Amino acid sequence: MGALATFTALGIVLAPGAPSVDTHALAAHALNVARQAEPASIADAVARELPTGGRAVVVRPARANEPSSRSGTSQVAVLVGEVDQAAVSLLVSTTGVVGAHATPDGWWTSIAVPALVPPPVGAALALLIGAVLLGAAATEVPRRRAPPIPTRQKDVLVRGLSDLMPKLPEGVAWQAENLLTAAGIRLVVPDGEPVDPRGHLVIGTEPTEDDDLVDTVARTVRPGYADGSRIVVHPSVVMYVRD
Repeated sequence: MGALATFTALGIVLAPGAPSVDTHALAAHALNVARQAEPASIADAVARELPTGGRAVVVRPARANEPSSRSGTSQVAVLVGEVDQAAVSLLVSTTGVVGAHATPDGWWTSIAVPALVPPPVGAALALLIGAVLLGAAATEVPRRRAPPIPTRQKDVLVRGLSDLMPKLPEGVAWQAENLLTAAGIRLVVPDGEPVDPRGHLVIGTEPTEDDDLVDTVARTVRPGYADGSRIVVHPSVVMYVRD
């Protein structure tokens, strides 16, 4: 269950969050604005009340002998007459989170506003799904030997995760690292070791009067990752230099 639990936790962290506003309250307000506007200016009046990226559909009852019609803009559509409210809500929902409001006399509106989405959702989910599969192959399906993931593909996954890891909550990052460990990927933290120009990325120096510390790693700023003995992501380190 380790990979499944990790995937669930990562999905919760990276999935789209709550809408940026109260969509139901906004729908009620937008409908009130629409009712007070002249028919020809409903779309513009409602658009001024929407947040960036928001869309709306306003439905008003037809007057005597008025045919059904559609007008408005790409942001706010104004429909006259009987409509399928479920279909309209589904259409507008492609923009984000939906809220709706209706009145007994036939006025109705459905709005959608963007959700607050913590970046980088698309790339992160793809990488984390890969990490889960990588870890699951090593820890949860020992009796069914899956074909090994190609080295290049594995390296891309590890490099992507190394960029993502600092942005994750500590507990979730720890779970993801456990999956990588199960797949044979080890963390590289070379504190105190001699600096290796081929394996360490020196991003700073720190003076010392201790000759034994010169040219060693003072601290690791960002850990690296290795696949067995092969370095995939070089650790970023601070090096001791002679004062």
